[in-house]
Amino acid sequence: MTRGLARTLQVVAVLSGLGLLFAQVVVVPVVSGWMADAYPEFAWARWQLAISLIAFLACIQATLLATWELLGRVARDEIFDAKARRWVDVILGALGAGWCIALVTGAWQTIQGVSAPWIVLTELLGLMVGLAVVLLIVVLRGLLVRATALKVEMDAVV
Repeated sequence: MTRGLARTLQVVAVLSGLGLLFAQVVVVPVVSGWMADAYPEFAWARWQLAISLIAFLACIQATLLATWELLGRVARDEIFDAKARRWVDVILGALGAGWCIALVTGAWQTIQGVSAPWIVLTELLGLMVGLAVVLLIVVLRGLLVRATALKVEMDAVV
């Protein structure tokens, strides 16, 4: 990856994080109000669902922050370092927390009868995709650990 591409992706991560912040502060509360007005039978669930969505978006923001840091390490050619692994762990933790939030929210919606069957199926699909992403990051973390060890070995030889 070139330094220019890494910096461009850092800008994309920052803009995405700002967009998510706007969604947390403005969009979610406003849209949840509209939904409560449109579906008064579910108005009682407005803030429970809004808060879980805001927390989920915070997990994505944490992932973007860690990705921004890793992109900076790529641009500085410092990616094969033990400190990079900590940022990958932040990504795993944030994705895992977001997955748990989605799981608990989906289960709560189903138990409370707040969602239609097609919404439940969509949430299950999202949970499966999220689990696949988490597993992929676990594999890539293992590759980073191995590549870091090989770099340390090569640096000792050279």
